[in-house]
Amino acid sequence: MNSTCNPFFSIPLSKLEDFLQDSIYFRDPRARTRSPSLRHGENRNGEEKLYVFDKFLMHHDYVIQKSSGERFVEITNDKNRIHRSGNIVPGAMTVSKIILPLEILMPEFEIHNVNIKFTNSSIYDEKTKDVFSFQFISPDCIQINVNTFQSQGTIARTIITGKINADRENTTKVKEEDVNETNLNTVREYLKTLSIEGEAYIQKENYRDYTYPLSYIATLPSAEIVKQMEGDGGMINMLRMDFGDVKMIPITDEKGPEIKLERARERERTSFNKIITEVVNGLVTYYRGLAIVNPVAKFRSPANPVISPAK
Repeated sequence: MNSTCNPFFSIPLSKLEDFLQDSIYFRDPRARTRSPSLRHGENRNGEEKLYVFDKFLMHHDYVIQKSSGERFVEITNDKNRIHRSGNIVPGAMTVSKIILPLEILMPEFEIHNVNIKFTNSSIYDEKTKDVFSFQFISPDCIQINVNTFQSQGTIARTIITGKINADRENTTKVKEEDVNETNLNTVREYLKTLSIEGEAYIQKENYRDYTYPLSYIATLPSAEIVKQMEGDGGMINMLRMDFGDVKMIPITDEKGPEIKLERARERERTSFNKIITEVVNGLVTYYRGLAIVNPVAKFRSPANPVISPAK
């Protein structure tokens, strides 16, 4: 419980308009008490804000169309054909739908760790719901548990941790003249495949953010695993990204961020592959992660009774 009179952070309600086809709403378990967790108000400029004082829930409802999924895998360079010939939503797209709303609605939230476990495949053109549960470990540290549902079943479970950084603007500053316009447009197109306004992440409240969204970075390991482990790639069962308090990657280099993969050495061979990942930009390693992959996973699709993504 927040023992101070000051909110932990605020959510600019105008940013909800950037979610072009999605529905986002908030639940306050203390709404009918004398100390509600969420309070509506305006800042000095008359802009509507939702001020956060304690734990709360956020619901995100959306539908991913196949045309959007096809464009998404083109942008992220994912060669897995089940997202084109089949009706399986890319797991990386599910990850993006979880992380990106936090980056847009809560720019002061500095994400440190993302741990997502897939429990089932998600299909195109079906209503999907993400339920975010926000808990405050300390005044500036947050843990967010996210459950993703489709057709009354659980698709994924995610744990996100991080902290509130009021100085985020100064830690993400990139000069506009240094920006690689081609890669910036790729980020814009990435946002649009998720039914989000192309400037939603870039245009913050008081500045323009020319760094790669962590949601975009988190999509890259899946595509690289398919590329480098064709025939032994399969379905990602778990993805963990450790962002720590490392600086964001600027959108300046022509090549952009790359993924390096390494199979973890295990004493006994199991049916699952453990893949260590590194996110590299030029000569600098920014983030590290881990993926657990089931190489024999198969999916069912109306268009193709049995599809093996690994081949």
